[in-house]
Amino acid sequence: MNNQIDRRNFISSSAAAGAGFMIAKSAIAQAEGKKDINIALIGAGVQGQVLMNAILKLGKNSGVKFRAVCDIWEKGNLRRVSRILTAYKRYGHKGTPYVDYQEMLEKEKDLDAVLIATPDFWHARHTIACFEKGLHVYCEKEMSNSLEDAKNMVLAGRKAGKLLQIGHQRRSNPRYIYCNEKIINEANLLNRITNISGQWHRSRAACVDLGWPKGSDIPKETLKKYGFDDMPQFRNWRWYKGKGGGPIVDLGSHQIDVYSWFLGNAVPSSVMASGGVDYWKDHEWYDNAIAI
Repeated sequence: MNNQIDRRNFISSSAAAGAGFMIAKSAIAQAEGKKDINIALIGAGVQGQVLMNAILKLGKNSGVKFRAVCDIWEKGNLRRVSRILTAYKRYGHKGTPYVDYQEMLEKEKDLDAVLIATPDFWHARHTIACFEKGLHVYCEKEMSNSLEDAKNMVLAGRKAGKLLQIGHQRRSNPRYIYCNEKIINEANLLNRITNISGQWHRSRAACVDLGWPKGSDIPKETLKKYGFDDMPQFRNWRWYKGKGGGPIVDLGSHQIDVYSWFLGNAVPSSVMASGGVDYWKDHEWYDNAIAI
């Protein structure tokens, strides 16, 4: 990617533990002729709210200001997050709500960057649309459901000359950074690493299907427009093929990425994996999986 940084660059760094995201104060101080970095949020669900809260906690002098939020769940996520951002207007934030991301990108003329925390199958379209408007992008993992779309995201960023960061939080976690830089590389305490193994056990409560308050349904035509069959699929998209990638993608990706990182960004020559729908029979993706 183009590493040239201009005055409107959106720089992300470590220190917002849990969200894995913040705006580096040093970068803000270097922004010539521009006091604030104006951002918008596309996807105001749980992870979108984590990112929002991480930025709000930076305080009124952070130099980062929300201008708008977009989410197709107008009576749920959108209403909630818009109200929160409006409550922070004394810090310079605005929560102008949008259902259509294209409308937001067209109307919000003063944006510098966009945070994307939508379902995986929308990442490429949202990211590329932002690049086409000349905006920097922070996009949650997974990049996409396909390698082709992921590559297109990178190519679009290069063409626009804008930054793209994918939300693999471990890469921004000071503990992991210290382990890699000091223990593995500098001190060489582990010598030559030949094998890495890990496990991830998710609680039963975290796997139960999500519901929604009565009367807050998304109109059927809106669901269809954005690729969902119904409200249950919208609320539990991670378990549906073509929407998310199941637990091995949603959670395993964190550790799998760390393995590659700690091995010098190694790329595996072969992969073997298996899994099954062993516990939640109405889910499409495996709830139990192993990869080698």
